[in-house]
Amino acid sequence: MDFPKAGNTYVQERRGIAAVQGYAAKTGQIWRETGTGDVGIDGQLEFITTEGFATGRTVAAQVKAGRSFFLHRTEAGWKFYPEDKHRAYWEQFPLPVLLILHNPDTGHSYWIDVRQALRIPVRKERAFIEVPEANLLEATDPAALFENAGVLNQRFIPAIEDVLTELITTVSNEGTFPLSYFDLFVHGLTNICRSIYYGMDLVCDAVEYNLDARGSEFGMGMGAPEHEFIFGFVKFLLAQNLAQIDYSDCLIDWVDREMQPHFVAPLTSRGRALVALIHNEEARLVANGALPDDGHRHVAQEGFVQMVAQSYFPRFPRIRQFQEAVTMEKKGTKA
Repeated sequence: MDFPKAGNTYVQERRGIAAVQGYAAKTGQIWRETGTGDVGIDGQLEFITTEGFATGRTVAAQVKAGRSFFLHRTEAGWKFYPEDKHRAYWEQFPLPVLLILHNPDTGHSYWIDVRQALRIPVRKERAFIEVPEANLLEATDPAALFENAGVLNQRFIPAIEDVLTELITTVSNEGTFPLSYFDLFVHGLTNICRSIYYGMDLVCDAVEYNLDARGSEFGMGMGAPEHEFIFGFVKFLLAQNLAQIDYSDCLIDWVDREMQPHFVAPLTSRGRALVALIHNEEARLVANGALPDDGHRHVAQEGFVQMVAQSYFPRFPRIRQFQEAVTMEKKGTKA
């Protein structure tokens, strides 16, 4: 008598899924397997803190199990060749996507954020994605898996009053770079104080003003420590849940382009509560006579963000010519 036979592919797939489930159970993370409609995502992982708090920080996962995924060796790992449909799907997915390769012979699994790899221009041009051997899933700290989802190894400050104190007291130690996180927060407020702007122009303006206010005879000095300091502000906004920042996009600038990111991000309800607290504290200081009344000018007040005209105005004629040329060409084709 013959019976239905479970294929080897099915067995391997379940071993891969089981490896991810086992990792989640061992590290205290939540694994949610895709029950129906799996078209390139096998499930999702949600980050749980060491104290057991669910954070809502989530990544998607695609698990590939089998010897065939370990045939194409590189110096640092293995080549994975995604199908075109999956490249497009993963690149535009709203969550970071972990590609996890499971080796059934060794029982080891290796990972990479495939969405991030596909969004980085240099890597996107390759036909393959390199999965690093160093990214051994079993040995990975959970926070590393969720970095692109905005999970950082920074303590969360529960009281918004303490967040304000932290902003004011976190200052650069470099004499030619006088700057605080509070400077960056209030100077960056825009869109009726519902969003925050971050960019090197704001950083330079704030530092140069502080130098002038101090009567410094030196100009702004900026090296690696200063860059680390101001990028730390971006991490602070995320760690304290003050703004909705696409941190994975920031990392493309910070890691791959070796430059500071540039963005306008909506404030969270907590970020808006911080703005309200600053307004209240300013009013209290004015009432106590510790701060002069400056009329309609306030500490937390929106600044306007706009494109620099010199960067695009000279291109106006070229843009118009381009549109006319394309239009004429289309008309000629139709004729």
